Amino acid sequence: MAERSTIQGKSSIQQVAGEPPADLGKLILEREMPSDDALVTPLVVRLTEFMVKEGLIVDKERNRIGLCIEEACRNAVHHGNRRDFKKPVRIKIYLNDLNWSIRVDDEGKGFDLSKVPSPVSEHGMWGERGRGLSLIALSMDKVVYYRNGSTLVMSKEL
Repeated sequence: MAERSTIQGKSSIQQVAGEPPADLGKLILEREMPSDDALVTPLVVRLTEFMVKEGLIVDKERNRIGLCIEEACRNAVHHGNRRDFKKPVRIKIYLNDLNWSIRVDDEGKGFDLSKVPSPVSEHGMWGERGRGLSLIALSMDKVVYYRNGSTLVMSKEL
């Protein structure tokens, strides 16, 4: 996997041009939503409820993991699909013996991670962009963008 650039947190965010690995684990949930901001929060609530029920996260992690899912979905709606209601955002949850992963796909052209300002830089601290990616990096064990940024896979060890 050729790493292009990273944003640091608990884990680093990597970006690669290729497809995500086929061996993320067993697909245990799949959802799709139109690119509409109003649909993000209800979906996040349902996903985190499912994850608690399935024992993937404990209740006290619900808000932190929900924030990661929300940031990923909002980025897909806003930056990937440019709020085009006809373009779906796809969310898949996988489980294997070592971790669970959430895959978020949009139909956009991707982005260059190296051009996202660090939230601790002078520009990033006061800017409108980049903090969500750092929040994801702080909460997840592995974060990788594939397909030039159109697919995010974030994983957490069991």
